[in-house]
Amino acid sequence: MIDGFEPGEHLGALGRTQHGTSVALQPRDGRVAVQADDQHVAERPRGAEVAHVPRMHQVEAAVGEDDAGAGGTARRQGGLQGRNVGGHLGERHVEEDSGLSGTRKRCSLTPRVRPGTRPRTMANYRRRRWRDAMTVQLDLNGVLAAAVGADGIGPQDLEDLAPRLQRIRADLVTRRTAGELGFAELPSRRDDVKKVIETAAAVRSEFDTLIVLGIGGSALGARALTTGLTGAGEPFRVVVADSIDPDAFAGLLSEVDVKRTLFNVISKSGETPETMAQFLVVRDHLLRELGAVDYRRHIVVTTDATDGAMRQIVHDEGFRSLTIPAGVIGRFSVLSSVGLFPAAAAGVDVEELLAGAAHMDARSRAAESAMADPSLVLGGVLWLLGARRRKSIVVTISYTERLVATVDWFCQLWAESLGKELDREGRPVEWGQTPIRAVGTADQHSQLQLWIDGPRDKVVLFLRVEDHATTADIPAAYQDLESVGYLGGRELGELLNAEQRATELALGKRGRPSMTLGLPAVNAFTLGQLLYLFEWATIAAAELIGVDAFGQPGVEEGKRLAHGLMGRGGFETRREEVEEWLARKNPQFII
Repeated sequence: MIDGFEPGEHLGALGRTQHGTSVALQPRDGRVAVQADDQHVAERPRGAEVAHVPRMHQVEAAVGEDDAGAGGTARRQGGLQGRNVGGHLGERHVEEDSGLSGTRKRCSLTPRVRPGTRPRTMANYRRRRWRDAMTVQLDLNGVLAAAVGADGIGPQDLEDLAPRLQRIRADLVTRRTAGELGFAELPSRRDDVKKVIETAAAVRSEFDTLIVLGIGGSALGARALTTGLTGAGEPFRVVVADSIDPDAFAGLLSEVDVKRTLFNVISKSGETPETMAQFLVVRDHLLRELGAVDYRRHIVVTTDATDGAMRQIVHDEGFRSLTIPAGVIGRFSVLSSVGLFPAAAAGVDVEELLAGAAHMDARSRAAESAMADPSLVLGGVLWLLGARRRKSIVVTISYTERLVATVDWFCQLWAESLGKELDREGRPVEWGQTPIRAVGTADQHSQLQLWIDGPRDKVVLFLRVEDHATTADIPAAYQDLESVGYLGGRELGELLNAEQRATELALGKRGRPSMTLGLPAVNAFTLGQLLYLFEWATIAAAELIGVDAFGQPGVEEGKRLAHGLMGRGGFETRREEVEEWLARKNPQFII
């Protein structure tokens, strides 16, 4: 069922391909088939200037100049006269067609590898102009009081926020230098990346399916990377199994060819009951199907380098293993082997991904002030809206289906890191903003009414993509029907982005604040920036609130009670607590 018109997904369905196939309609002249027009090019503040996202031919020209400088002029020969940013153009087939509007060129749908899934001889991310053209930007205009009135952020709010963010910026530099922010160094851990790439290359030659066994941060990051950066043309399938629903898990095991399937068990401590239960089920299944010797090569474990039950099992069984760096917890681990190995196995260029994160890091460090750092400003403004404007809900709506799993990942990051009862000094704060995931344009027809007319407790964060990497022209037909004919000659991605702009303004006209994160395209480089930006924004907000972003005491309480119910030694009193609670329930109120 198609309930939206995100170009790649729509065409994938029409072409009877697997979910996510990327296809291209390309014009005869070989240039990227994207019409850039000033009405649909995002404008975002950069200091006192207005920065325009470059038209795609400008990006091509920039890349071309760098190619020439690197001696790469031969790349523009033959049928590949142009290049789509982040990916190669497919072969083009053009035929004449006579329609209502006269003779026009029609191009067939041609499968194409999605941006960021194949490393090149001379990687684009090594070219400065390409990196600049692929920079993710934060647009704050929709959250300012000048645009939305009293519920927005005024000049005095920003003036008060600036020195606080400046102090936090200095404190974070000190903490990072002291090694307290392990996630921050992940883009530069070259030895870890090398082993991930080598292991991924080896398993791709042995298997055609990878099933990730993990939950929470051990699953959401891998899903964000693999669904965002791979398409149906990729021969290696990655499935993230983060459910212990018996029907779903048993069904998954029954549908795969176990001889061609690898399982990646992800648990830093080896104490996560859901993941360990999955592992035990899978191990038994492999032993019965493959025997006590062969089954070992079907498991790769991602865990702590030295400690924990899972590391002990690796030593005892001889499984292949990857390490989770010290000081990196699950929800901040997407750029470690936790997320990188499944992504690399799926064909994602993880070096480009990390280069994107490093680009955001360098940009933040080079910012003249904290208020010029998009990560700190995003965290600061969301905190400000929660603390001073009672915006207790953050709606993040993606206007591309490729980033929906990234929104799920962000929801966990924001909720678990900031939802705390006590601050670091033990004082009650009970702070938190409830994150909600939405998809454009589908949720315009299910939730937008609430956002515009309902309680004024929300801020909306848009994810907008300028180049959707797939063009899908809307044919001209029914020209006598005004409500239909106007769409002819336009393009699905153009309509998708117009819907985002219209929704942004509709919210603003009703005094509802919003911000927009703009991506020039979805590729490994831009996704790396986005993930890293979200991580630092979360840390900045935690500092403003005064809570520990890396703790999760509420989650731990539930784990201890579950341990007691399942009979784990040392948790007997927890079982008694649950039994007492059940005994106190009044049957009168069980209807």
